[in-house]
Amino acid sequence: MIGATEVLPRAEDGIAADSKLTTFERRHAAGIRLGLRPRPFDAFSQQLRPRARYSVDVPPGRRGQFITEGEVVRAYSAFFFLPAIQVRAAPLVFRYRFK
Repeated sequence: MIGATEVLPRAEDGIAADSKLTTFERRHAAGIRLGLRPRPFDAFSQQLRPRARYSVDVPPGRRGQFITEGEVVRAYSAFFFLPAIQVRAAPLVFRYRFK
């Protein structure tokens, strides 16, 4: 029987090898699709370690159909900075401003 632990790494390697996207583009694909600038995320991720706690300082921004731009940044940050942990208040603060 073949398990996910055998199949997933092969699938991920195949996607990376066959993708026409660069490593940078693959890493930021979701954020770019959301219209977020990738550089602030890369710069802040250099400060984080696994399980480090950080908070997000972002203005609300424009309101979309369901949520604000600020809420999008908070949600994307929670995913992008894993395995660090987003909390309401922390010494490490990710600051994002809209252009």
